[in-house]
Amino acid sequence: MKSIFALVFTIASLTTFAQSESFLTFKENLSDAEDVVSFKIGGFVLRTVLWLSNESDVKDEFGEVHSLRFMNVPMHEVTKRNLKVSGFKSVLKNDHFEEVISASDDGDQVTVYMQERGKNNNLYFMLIESEDELTAIEIKGYLDPKKLLESNSKGKLTSL
Repeated sequence: MKSIFALVFTIASLTTFAQSESFLTFKENLSDAEDVVSFKIGGFVLRTVLWLSNESDVKDEFGEVHSLRFMNVPMHEVTKRNLKVSGFKSVLKNDHFEEVISASDDGDQVTVYMQERGKNNNLYFMLIESEDELTAIEIKGYLDPKKLLESNSKGKLTSL
């Protein structure tokens, strides 16, 4: 019986550890808002979808993704709850995320953060701010910056 409890506790701990405090904070504050889209895709399902769509070479081009979490919130819900994007950026910094890049793309502000967690097990957090919505994407795995730059030079990535 003890071994079953230990196994359940270990699995629960690993599941919690896999998600950043930043994403949990974002989700806790906004998941019950109206018109929110939120989902998680595990690595196996993501690779299967990419394989079915003939995009299975993405792993070879960019690195390895173990899981992806996505949440899109209308900006009026963020404002309605008296939340600020700058406050959330502070949460990211307190959660040991480092800003990697920040760029504007057609009026949207895109900021990418990274939290190093060991070999091929980093967390990447992309925050996309637009006039109408706020999107958070968390990727667990390893994205090879050299391969991303090579792909961009080949014209495969047209914008951030």
